[in-house]
Amino acid sequence: MRGNETTTTTNTAGSGSSVGIQAEWVHNSNVYMVSSDDPPEQKYRVGVNYLDNGVPSRAREWIDAAIARDYDGAAVRFYWALALLSKRSYRELSTEERGLLGELPDHIATYPDSEWTRALEALCELLGHLDVPDRDPTPALEKLRSLPARQREQIVRHCDLVLTSGVKDSLWAETRRTAERRQHAGNRENRVWAYFQPEPIPPRAQSPDPNGATPQHWLRAVLASALLAGALGSLGWILLQRPTAISVIAYSMTLAVGALAARTGFEWRYRTQRLRAKEREHAGEVAAHAAPGSGFANQVDHAFQYYAHKYAPRGVDRSGWLAETRGIRTTLRNEVVELYRESRIQVGRVRWLIRHLILDVRKQWCENTLFSYRQQYRTPLSTRAWCLSALVVGVLAACAVVDAAVRTAPLSALAGVLIAVISGRVATFRWCYILGERRRFAEEDQEHERTLEARQTAYQRWKDKLAATCPTDEEMETWLECDRALLVDEALRHYRLAWRDITAHTIVQTPAKSCKRARVNGGPWRYSKYDLQLFLITAEGVRELAKQLDVEHGTFHGNERGHFRFDAVSSLRVVESGDYKYTLELTLSNGPSRTIEVTEPERNFEPASPDEPGLSRISLDATGFTHALHVLEGISAEGKAWIQRDTAATQRSNPVPFGIESAA
Repeated sequence: MRGNETTTTTNTAGSGSSVGIQAEWVHNSNVYMVSSDDPPEQKYRVGVNYLDNGVPSRAREWIDAAIARDYDGAAVRFYWALALLSKRSYRELSTEERGLLGELPDHIATYPDSEWTRALEALCELLGHLDVPDRDPTPALEKLRSLPARQREQIVRHCDLVLTSGVKDSLWAETRRTAERRQHAGNRENRVWAYFQPEPIPPRAQSPDPNGATPQHWLRAVLASALLAGALGSLGWILLQRPTAISVIAYSMTLAVGALAARTGFEWRYRTQRLRAKEREHAGEVAAHAAPGSGFANQVDHAFQYYAHKYAPRGVDRSGWLAETRGIRTTLRNEVVELYRESRIQVGRVRWLIRHLILDVRKQWCENTLFSYRQQYRTPLSTRAWCLSALVVGVLAACAVVDAAVRTAPLSALAGVLIAVISGRVATFRWCYILGERRRFAEEDQEHERTLEARQTAYQRWKDKLAATCPTDEEMETWLECDRALLVDEALRHYRLAWRDITAHTIVQTPAKSCKRARVNGGPWRYSKYDLQLFLITAEGVRELAKQLDVEHGTFHGNERGHFRFDAVSSLRVVESGDYKYTLELTLSNGPSRTIEVTEPERNFEPASPDEPGLSRISLDATGFTHALHVLEGISAEGKAWIQRDTAATQRSNPVPFGIESAA
């Protein structure tokens, strides 16, 4: 190590640090579900899933566990070898691991001939070329090309960092064509968005206020009705003491038109109250549910505003649409806040509901049914006419009854009239309230059921769309591998390099700012945007290319290039704070230091689920960070001597050529 160069690793996680990964959204999946009690076949399948999805370290664990329980075969050994080699250069293998690979020919001899056995033989041929660099790679390449596409592509993909020089040059054209063909395969642009969508929360709807008629209301109404009946009966008895045609007719009309006035008056009053309630609902009450500067309510506010503008009807004045629907949108916003605020969820989980509500409002607005309640609860002119007519006739008839009764028995008549007026007023208001509450509750309950059914339909439709659209973890990894391969190809073309010129290469893959992330149960975090920094190590120095990857569209943005000599590297400082928070500080003697943050963006929400054991290691493994750190620390510590020393050590560790021939 040169005297002016240092390589340090520091863990700065203190007692007050926030260590671990905050969950955003996690998809339910059983591709990684396995326990120690499961049969070896299940452990093997999960190991292969981990390998296909870019987590070779966990793949090795489960395939090793399956082999330990005597689950063996050519396919098992093939995937075991790929898991050992994936995302690692040959120089990163320990002596023990190279020894285990050297035993593969002995295992091959015990397997029957099959496509998996031939794949293992081809892999051994390629590894044999690494042990003897001067060995002609043509036989190994011919054997590799003779394999079925499935096995051949697996070897090329997982041995990317193992294959070098002429072997890599011979295979690169096919690798590039495969990456170009698969980069946008499977309708990528229209599917990746679904991977980063949160699990929608089940629908809820505001329940109607309970029926406010209590037993006390019923008791008062019945007592008042009994007193009214008694008072009216007393007045009728008084009139019968000196019956006249006018008094009898007036008494009968008083009872008849009184009932008619009560019935039509109740209808008029109920409709008026319901109309006022609906008007208040469509006017909205902003102050009662004002959102703070940040938080769930404020995010719901922004979501309603966003969708109101996004789904504004076409061909109409946008300002008119927003003004006329502002009240009902405010009411719906308040409902969503009240329904889900206590769940401590992210607003993304209710966006489907907000979108459904805005689309429903737009539909009603376009069909001129948004204010249909005005027609529904408008009191008919006939009802008002009958009510007023009944009141006028009733008052006149009642006056005639009172006059006749007072003439017959003044004191008894006045007492009866007083009791009838007081009890009649109490009974009227109490029965109006009781019957109105029962009718209101029935109507609102039916409306609640219709609303909940419509939301349930929208919820299921959205879930079905996500299930049909969301790509698998394997597809996400395949697309990312294609993006990385094409980034390397662009760098090779720009710098006019061939693989025979490349001693080592690595890509530092970090999440970009303002990106979304998601994962499946047991799988690594995947991000909607990555910052990719490629380092190509040649005999003369290091070339680098940095770009930002938009995973959803498979496009690159930005373009930063640079190069430096080995002796220009002054130091590499690795700061570790937490399981998944690394910062690389690469200092050059002839320029500013380079800072690379290997960490996820800051999150401002509560964790949605506990961190599974080993999640941080799985996520780091998926990024290939271990290999990147190995390369960068090597060139920082020893520069060009590191390449020469490690290459010599590789050759000394296996002086006998690796391959099928070595078993002879």
